[in-house]
Amino acid sequence: MKRRYFRLVHLYPTEIEQEARKALAGYPELNDTHIEFKWGKIARQSFMLAQPIIPTLLKHRSKRGYQIIMKRHFFMDNPKFPNGRVLSNVIVGWLAHELGHVLDYKDRSSINLMWFGVMYYFSHDFLRKAEITADKNAVARGFIDSIVESKRFGRNPKYFPQSYINKLNTFYPSVFQVMEWAEH
Repeated sequence: MKRRYFRLVHLYPTEIEQEARKALAGYPELNDTHIEFKWGKIARQSFMLAQPIIPTLLKHRSKRGYQIIMKRHFFMDNPKFPNGRVLSNVIVGWLAHELGHVLDYKDRSSINLMWFGVMYYFSHDFLRKAEITADKNAVARGFIDSIVESKRFGRNPKYFPQSYINKLNTFYPSVFQVMEWAEH
């Protein structure tokens, strides 16, 4: 039986249902887009990523599905965080950021989206621009407080190694930059 990805649905783990619903509520233009939030393994050093569901990549953009893959151990069973869980508003900020990527991907052609993936992986300048776009999308949809809180949290040496904080400082907008966007 063929799996049909063009069924319009949002799926998410029950552990983050509240945060996923809150983040999705800010993106009404994604209501007709298949998005799966799921626990999984990620090869890169990140703990979350948004990408097209591979079997749908060559389908018409209206039938393409997306997935936001998250490392469960990082979010739910991490002894570094209070109660072993990342704070709710931080999760909302991170999900809003990832949905900002999905919004950016949504209207791209399949070829353009594949080129995007190549450039994101190999070009630091391109990666930085993509991360700025995702954050700007989230801020424009009212997630300024969640984005700022998630950025502060992600740069806290109590929770993250300096190498990760350096990565954030290099490729992602600063708290100051995000707050400037909200003022305009």
